[in-house]
Amino acid sequence: MTDVRLGLRDGIVKFGRDDFIAQLHDEAPLYKDASGLWVASRFEDVRAILLDHARFSSSAMAGGGGQLGVGFPLLTDDPPRHTVLRGLLAKAFTPAAMEAMRPAIETLARDLADAIPKGEEIDIVAAMTTPLPVAVIAGMMGVPNERATDFKRWSNAVVGIQDNPFQPERLKLLMELRSYFSELAAARRAAPGEDLVSALIRAADLGETLSDDQVVGFCILLMIAGNETTTNLLGNLLNRLARAPENWAALRADPSGIERAIEESLRIDSPAQMVIRRAQQDVALGGATIPAGEMVMVYLASANRDPAKWDEPANFELRRARERHVAFGHGVHSCIGAPLARMEAKAAMSALVARFATIAHGAERGKRLPGGLLYGFHALPVVFG
Repeated sequence: MTDVRLGLRDGIVKFGRDDFIAQLHDEAPLYKDASGLWVASRFEDVRAILLDHARFSSSAMAGGGGQLGVGFPLLTDDPPRHTVLRGLLAKAFTPAAMEAMRPAIETLARDLADAIPKGEEIDIVAAMTTPLPVAVIAGMMGVPNERATDFKRWSNAVVGIQDNPFQPERLKLLMELRSYFSELAAARRAAPGEDLVSALIRAADLGETLSDDQVVGFCILLMIAGNETTTNLLGNLLNRLARAPENWAALRADPSGIERAIEESLRIDSPAQMVIRRAQQDVALGGATIPAGEMVMVYLASANRDPAKWDEPANFELRRARERHVAFGHGVHSCIGAPLARMEAKAAMSALVARFATIAHGAERGKRLPGGLLYGFHALPVVFG
């Protein structure tokens, strides 16, 4: 068996490769590599780990904000603290709140689609898949429109930590990001509003205290999750559709299939490829025992291609029957913004399918994100007709 750590070192293109995932399922669905890291790749094992927050701790995710000097609350917390922190954001992500946002999101998606020229090569990441979710999450955080464009620069800088953490320009952007959110948090402490940052400031009302650095870390997490998930979901889906123009034609003929296409894209090209957990005690799982204190890579992308759950799991099938996947996690740490990401993706796809009869790849190849956590495109040239 090839050491799975090779995939992590070489980046997500190899790590998410079809043959690599198939090899894991065939030869080592629960595997401990030479470094001591366990890798869980079966759907049922992954789901069991994600559900069992008492025995598999999210504290293993700590350290991601090291260069920024902040932690990422919620992502790295277990219940009961996680429950309180998630509650701070819950009001903004209720079904009623989502429905209230739908008209503005659909209007923005149509405006962005209308600005795309027919027959010309454009970068769809810059034209649609970035500006839509960035504008939405910036608005939810109470960030002025003129600063929303900074969000993607900052988000790229954080994502790029995995690629080259010592690049001077990236470090400059990271410090700019930290400074901005520090100032924003201070402004909300002085004059709270109805935005997400103000909700974090009110943590004390629920018996929890967040330091200034923790509020900044929370803001950064919201910024990244609020735009990277939808950006990568849409980029991956449009890439698949550009490969198979008959699927685009099918969606044109029956737009009701857009939601199914979104779910199939989430399954086969999971925007978040993995999470890490730490065993809190000896745990029997999948015919092995994971000792207390050892780390487990919960391989979401592989779980979503488990042949025990899906036929021909490496194939993108527009008409595949919808099955529960783990692209947005599972259990208490399931993504609170999943309904918003789905809404944004549907609005974007509906606008594009209504406006354009065809999609094809551009002359330039798409550029994948670096690193092993997020799977998507930094740039994706396409031509709409």
